[in-house]
Amino acid sequence: MRLATKGRHIIDAATGQPLLLRGVNMSGIEYLRKITREELHEAVVGWNCDIVRIPFVQSKVANIEYVDELRQVVQWLWVMGSFAILDLQWLSAESGVAPEPNLGSIACWETLAHAFNDAPYVIFDLLNEPHDVPAKQWVEWAYLLTDTVRAVDPERVVMVGGLDWAYDLRGVHLDLPNVIYSTHVYPNKGKQWDRCFGDFAWEKPVFAGEFGGWDEDLDWGRELLAYFDARQMGWTAWSWRDKPHLLGTPFGELVKSALAGAQSKPPASST
Repeated sequence: MRLATKGRHIIDAATGQPLLLRGVNMSGIEYLRKITREELHEAVVGWNCDIVRIPFVQSKVANIEYVDELRQVVQWLWVMGSFAILDLQWLSAESGVAPEPNLGSIACWETLAHAFNDAPYVIFDLLNEPHDVPAKQWVEWAYLLTDTVRAVDPERVVMVGGLDWAYDLRGVHLDLPNVIYSTHVYPNKGKQWDRCFGDFAWEKPVFAGEFGGWDEDLDWGRELLAYFDARQMGWTAWSWRDKPHLLGTPFGELVKSALAGAQSKPPASST
């Protein structure tokens, strides 16, 4: 299946059917910890995820074994019935979250575009959390990386995060098809949801690539999930194993319950 976008929805390119995708982030490969088939099965089958976001490290993509590991994870997910997002989490294991890409990001996405050219159901999240740069500067990078990917696959769906650590989508727009806009929502950001991403979701495909909370954030989490539903926004909660954890926590149970009640439910309208 090839993914695409139309209006404000992610769609099945062949049928035009809108897809409202929800799932979790599955950390591990960015720390060089193996992601097992068993934990992917628990996420997809046990938690009813229909999309899983996989963070990775740019510098490791030069290693063919690392790319093969990413391919294996994506293949397992697809066989189980889940889409995947490949998320450029860090430029290197030592760098932490970079404010913007660098020249190595071009080579990284060119490599992955070739490696996943037979997997049009994979979304490429171009950079985890842009921050502390002007919107124009980040948008120029997003155009460059999208052009790099689409030199290999002209129809590949890409994900472009907002500013302020991906939270704020104001000023972030690409005049291109098949672009999903990603927001990362956490309690410390406040509740300017309409201004930062919610209003934009009425116009373009907006997806919450990350959100999460602690035990004291359950009311906040319920409100946020209802907000996503009202705007027909897909999401991937953070994170299966990393803080704030989903496994074995009240917030994780909240996410699991939302997944159980919403898997694969199409939006009410395809407009």
